[in-house]
Amino acid sequence: MISKKSIIKTVTLLIGLGFLLGCETGTHNKVTTDTTKNNAPESGIIGKTTGDYTPYKPKASEINKIYSKSGTPGYYIQVGYFKTKKPSSEFLNRMKYSQLPYTILEKYKDNTPFYHALIGPYRSYNEANKIKGSAKEYVTSSAFIVNVVRP
Repeated sequence: MISKKSIIKTVTLLIGLGFLLGCETGTHNKVTTDTTKNNAPESGIIGKTTGDYTPYKPKASEINKIYSKSGTPGYYIQVGYFKTKKPSSEFLNRMKYSQLPYTILEKYKDNTPFYHALIGPYRSYNEANKIKGSAKEYVTSSAFIVNVVRP
């Protein structure tokens, strides 16, 4: 004859085993969801962007142009403009300390020289824009992007 204790142990063991298997396999609370309807990621993590990203390209009217026969064409970060004399040694030291490539572009207007202090050149507006923060931090807070072009 089977004892009452052994029946209780067996039933308890089977209930526990059934509960454990039901939780582990997810058969008890399994819910199917379709995320394609609302395209919202359930995890909150947003995946890589597809091919729909285009870098910012400002309108031609938004970028100051400097026409120069001697300067290398490209995008620069202008950190200074000097009307009557060349940049001071203190200003040049700040540019050297930034460790960014720089040039002083000399231009003439009415036989009077003036100077553009430029960091660069960069191939695109976006490349120059990435460096603009460093130029503002190390050289001057009023830095902005210009485009040097041939006349």
